[in-house]
Amino acid sequence: MFALMTVAVLGYVLLVSAMTPAEPRQRPPLRVGVLHSQTGRLAHLEKPLADATLMAIDEINARGGLLGREVVPVQVDGASRGRTFAQATRKLLSGGAVRTIFGGYASAARRSMIPVVERYDGLLFYPAVYEGGETSHRVVYTGATPNQYITPAIQWFLDNGARSFHLVGSDYIYPRVSLALVRSQLASCGARVVGEDYLEPDTEKVSAVVRRIRGAEPDVIVSALAGATNGPFFTALRGDADGRRIPTLNLVSDEWELRSAEAQRKAGAYVAGDFVAANYFESLPDAANRRFVREYKRRYGARRVSDTIAAAYAGVHLWAHAVRSAQDAAPEAVLRAVRGASLAAPGGTVYADRQNRHLWKRARVGRIRLDGRVEPVWSSEAVIRPAPYSPYRSKQEWDALVRYLYHGWGARWERPPGGRLLPQESRPGAP
Repeated sequence: MFALMTVAVLGYVLLVSAMTPAEPRQRPPLRVGVLHSQTGRLAHLEKPLADATLMAIDEINARGGLLGREVVPVQVDGASRGRTFAQATRKLLSGGAVRTIFGGYASAARRSMIPVVERYDGLLFYPAVYEGGETSHRVVYTGATPNQYITPAIQWFLDNGARSFHLVGSDYIYPRVSLALVRSQLASCGARVVGEDYLEPDTEKVSAVVRRIRGAEPDVIVSALAGATNGPFFTALRGDADGRRIPTLNLVSDEWELRSAEAQRKAGAYVAGDFVAANYFESLPDAANRRFVREYKRRYGARRVSDTIAAAYAGVHLWAHAVRSAQDAAPEAVLRAVRGASLAAPGGTVYADRQNRHLWKRARVGRIRLDGRVEPVWSSEAVIRPAPYSPYRSKQEWDALVRYLYHGWGARWERPPGGRLLPQESRPGAP
């Protein structure tokens, strides 16, 4: 299959001491935006992404930069708010000095940034897994689509005998669309959804939901809870140690959040033994990953490296490879050059799809250990082609669901504080 792709292999060079400088740079610097939250509730999750981005830029500059130009990062704070991300994107692109941005994390930020990127003919490299249901001709997605992590993980549970599922998530765009996909997947194979609950973002009021889950006695809980809700939820679910332990598949927390987020620290051992759907784990044994982890920790200390951190790093090197191939840093030239490229990335080689500018990736399921690290328990046999729109529904139906949620929340990407809980679907008879 890959024989049809034009593959340009890029080897990562992570140790600066081993790099050979090119000719002295004479041209003006090449400025790029680095847009992550430096303040607000997501700052502790996004700072490591900015760190990985800056590390990759430093490596590129240590080799002489790009096209004889030093790459200069212009850092801006998204402040953990979608509207601020949109304003910052406009500020970066409107002056013309910056044409490419590396950034975004939450789906609300990405969906707020994209219209601005498109309006100014810019280019965004987005590093996080996401819910699908969109494509943009101005975005290179280095995180995974749902068919590369959610769908395979659900299938893994089905293959291991699970037949009943309770879905729970924070009430914003990512959990709503992701769990709608899970619901459709389970309906297609005869499995049961015995409950589905959405909580206000960052709420700690979880007791009613925990009671419903215990009463339903599902085989598996599928969690898309985010942020401060995780600690109270898992403490309430597991704290009294009564009854059987219901395994949970987590679609949001990665290795960095399991170690650093206050909510997870409060939960402590209550998440040990649960499962994570991802594409990358720090413990993967390939040589590129060992070099990457070693250099990242040398620079930033004994931090845990996550799926999204690795994807942020890979995105910068993929962009640099495309710039060299095109001999041009203009977004249009980079977008042409990135199609069909391959990258020897931490965790294994990934491929840029020619049609949708997402990366082919291997799906993995991991089990959370007592120390918060994740132990791989399953991996797909081959890399999976990205599908931004899940085949369980039509593109029109996915687009309609996204519009319904956005307008139902008052032109926002999450339920507003004190806002009403929207019904699951805008169409009658939805599975």
